[in-house]
Amino acid sequence: MKVLRGSWADWDPVPERSSTTIGVLDGVHRGHQSLIAGLDQEFVRTVLTFDPHPLEVLRPGTNPRLITSIEERIARLASLGVDQVGVLDLEEIRDFGPGEFVDELLVGMLDVGDLVVGPDFRFGKDRIGGVDLLDSLGKSSGFSVRVLDLVRNGQDVVSSSRIREMIELGHVGDAESAMGARYQMTGTVITGDRRGTEIGFPTANLVPPERKVVPAIGVYAAFARVGEGVHPAAVNVGVRPTFGGGDLLVEAFILDFSSEIYGETLAIEFVEYLRPELEFDDVDSLISAMESDVETCRRLLGAVISNMG
Repeated sequence: MKVLRGSWADWDPVPERSSTTIGVLDGVHRGHQSLIAGLDQEFVRTVLTFDPHPLEVLRPGTNPRLITSIEERIARLASLGVDQVGVLDLEEIRDFGPGEFVDELLVGMLDVGDLVVGPDFRFGKDRIGGVDLLDSLGKSSGFSVRVLDLVRNGQDVVSSSRIREMIELGHVGDAESAMGARYQMTGTVITGDRRGTEIGFPTANLVPPERKVVPAIGVYAAFARVGEGVHPAAVNVGVRPTFGGGDLLVEAFILDFSSEIYGETLAIEFVEYLRPELEFDDVDSLISAMESDVETCRRLLGAVISNMG
């Protein structure tokens, strides 16, 4: 998959007509996947996304929490068979009128032959353009516009904002259903205070990435990806109140795993919320609870693995 980055004016796209969809696509959820699946395979299947998030440009200081980092988003798009991704900075095009957006970027740069959008798509300065104007401009510029219905998860429209709420509430199973993939947090394993090692539960610790949505404080069943390996894990998101509290950490006790992975990249895929983080009266009570958590994780994650097989 070709990735176009930097100033859009300097891009070197595939020199063929494209079938394109446009949006932040945070989470690359089932709604986004519907747009991507709708791209015409006779063209270069192209996605235009944004980094930083447009809200950071339009409302400086907003700093919205993201479901996927730009690198995670690109990887997800590659897995869905996209041919090329263009990463736009809204700051560069925020003053484009609708016609300029179409002429300069869609036609001039990407040679769009087919554009796929949702019914709520807006474009141009101050989001003045909608799908009717887009269709009119497409006809005069020689490309088709296809508007696909929004995707629903039960009664609710699948949306990035709703998925963020699910994750923040600890409803990671519901988020997975809406996303079509598990919520993932990736980072470099840091050295902790080693209290887990002292009590027989050594953990691989991550500082939550600054821009990512953080699941509700509590204990989760999860999968831990280290290199090419995928392992069941019991994960605590919290501040360790039994030991006096501290900074927020994501601590993964990786089942049946003994390798030292400090400084390595760890990806945690959240499967199910188990319980809140608790302050125990003594360490023995904490150990007992963790033993129960581990057994619950073995059962739950074992069932997930069996269903995957």
